[in-house]
Amino acid sequence: MKTNYVSLIIGLALAFTSCEKDEVDLSNDYTRPEFSTSVESVVSMDAALEDVVEATGYEIDLFSGSTEAINSDFTEETASSATLKSGNTGWKSRYAAGQCPLITIESAEGGFPKTISLNYGEQTELANGRVLRGVIKIVLSEPLRNIGSKREVTFEGFSIDTIGVEGTKVFTTLKNANEREVNIVRNLIFTFPDASFIEHSSDKTRIWTAGLDTPFNHFDDVIEVTGFSTNRDSDENEYERKIVKRLVLKGNCRFIVSGAVEYYKNGQLFATIDYGNGECDNQATITTANGTFEFIIGRRLAWKNK
Repeated sequence: MKTNYVSLIIGLALAFTSCEKDEVDLSNDYTRPEFSTSVESVVSMDAALEDVVEATGYEIDLFSGSTEAINSDFTEETASSATLKSGNTGWKSRYAAGQCPLITIESAEGGFPKTISLNYGEQTELANGRVLRGVIKIVLSEPLRNIGSKREVTFEGFSIDTIGVEGTKVFTTLKNANEREVNIVRNLIFTFPDASFIEHSSDKTRIWTAGLDTPFNHFDDVIEVTGFSTNRDSDENEYERKIVKRLVLKGNCRFIVSGAVEYYKNGQLFATIDYGNGECDNQATITTANGTFEFIIGRRLAWKNK
């Protein structure tokens, strides 16, 4: 029996609503792949997972993406110092009610490798409402200023909202100047309350274009993402996604604010997502052979194949 997608949607706390635009694009450029569910369901679910992936990536970068972070003891004095910002603009402002992960840093003789553990316990809520649980472990091979330095990330009993995350990420420093540029190779499995799953592999580049001079103030960060990924879900739907217009994330917004992604199966285009023009909102546009529709990021479009 196929995996019950209804319970998957409940696990994500998603609703099945969408708003159709006045003008419908019935372009012949889009194919109709043979999926066990609708193309729109597959793609809108992928958009929800990409949102989760970027949220975990931001946590990792916040505590291991700068020399200041890996050299900090994260005490009350550090968090409130003039150098690392203070009050509501400090790193603690990322978390609801001042609740933060338990952060430990262990170093080998000579300083590296260095291991950073982020323990979110049974529940740590972000200021934007997300809930994190479990442990993220980050092993740094050498100082971040070195081109080629690596951060190997693993997850231990980790989840974000109701989605479990396991597997590995490897961050490799490509550039460390006015822009920080990092290559990220991910091999992850996302699991849901009904035991369904999605396997995710990707090779992306993350470019930090603003906020480098305030490493513990996430509000002024701007990050651009390029690259591609492949996915396979527990209903054996397989597809590839390619970022064709850089995805842009801002530290003061929960969602991807702009950019575009194309989806392929066996080399043939079957969908596009456009994330908009930079406004901080949870809306995006999906185009398939069925037309062009607006949808809410995190809400799975669930109509049947046409």
